[in-house]
Amino acid sequence: MNKCFRYQPRIFQSQLSISRCYAAVQSESPPPQKKPGVGLAQKPDPKLVKCDYIGPPDAQSNLRPYVRHYDDNETRLARSLRLKRIEVEAWNTDFWTRHNKRFYEEKEDFIRLHTESGTSEVSADQMSHFYKAFLDKNWRIHMMYNISWYLKNFDILTLAAAVQLQKLLALSKRRT
Repeated sequence: MNKCFRYQPRIFQSQLSISRCYAAVQSESPPPQKKPGVGLAQKPDPKLVKCDYIGPPDAQSNLRPYVRHYDDNETRLARSLRLKRIEVEAWNTDFWTRHNKRFYEEKEDFIRLHTESGTSEVSADQMSHFYKAFLDKNWRIHMMYNISWYLKNFDILTLAAAVQLQKLLALSKRRT
């Protein structure tokens, strides 16, 4: 298996010269009894990678984990931005892990109750009633999550703007 990083800039990020690395696995012909792996076996060391590492989706939260790159000459403001991003990503992963676990447990209970009542298969219409009931029951949790998510992202945005302003000021001082 040939493991490598593949560089894919996004339009807005490339304008700000923020690069991202996406994990990619290229395989010749895997053995028939083994599934080919996605991503890398271990997270890379943040000090060794040249850009942020975005891994394959997590099995429980369905979110792609990040490994944030940082330089040795990172400013205090850039460090606080990186730590804030890590904190928000951990909070987000924790929320979706708990949410998905609750969803799958309730879904299994719903299917089990229908199969025990004599129905051999649960129809899509019956599942749609479960999905609606689950969303209605968790409406307040989702609303509070969205409010928290927006506030946390606003904090990250203001820190990112301050870091970019700091970089521009340092660049202008070097030119003069």
